[in-house]
Order: sequence, then C-alpha cells, then structure tokens
Amino acid sequence: MPASSRMTQIAARVPVEIKEQASEVVSAYGLGLGDAVRMFVTRIAMEKRIPIDITRPVGVSISHFDQSHPEYQDYINEIAEDYLHE
Repeated sequence: MPASSRMTQIAARVPVEIKEQASEVVSAYGLGLGDAVRMFVTRIAMEKRIPIDITRPVGVSISHFDQSHPEYQDYINEIAEDYLHE
C-alpha cells in the first residue's frame, strides 16, 4: 500500500463469543481480526459485491436461525432495528 494512502478506522459491535471464535479461526492463518476485516472490505471494493453467500437456504425460515442460536437473539434484533431505521 502506498505511503500516501489515507486510512480510516472501522468499528463493529459483535458478541464477545463471536469475536473470540473468529479470532481463533483467523489466527490459524497467521492473521488478526483487523487483517481479516481489511481483506473483506478490500474484496467488496474490488468486486463491487459482498463476496460471501448471505442468503438463507431454500426452505429454511428466519425463525430457524433464531432457534439455532438463541444466545444471539438480542444482537440479531438490534441489527434488524438499526437496519430498519437507516
């Protein structure tokens, strides 16, 4: 990256458990979470799309995800509220 590149900071709120699990995964590749986020955001910019599958499988309802991970329900509701009020 050129030394003249301007940088900015991105902040995201995630449950502690998710951060810890993600940290374990990326550290196995010799990366930190910041590295993984930079890679993800760079791919979005380069490809002009979200480079992951974010659709739910056919026949699986949103309630399935809620029931599969009830510990994240408050977090999911908060994200939905933020999205609806943008």
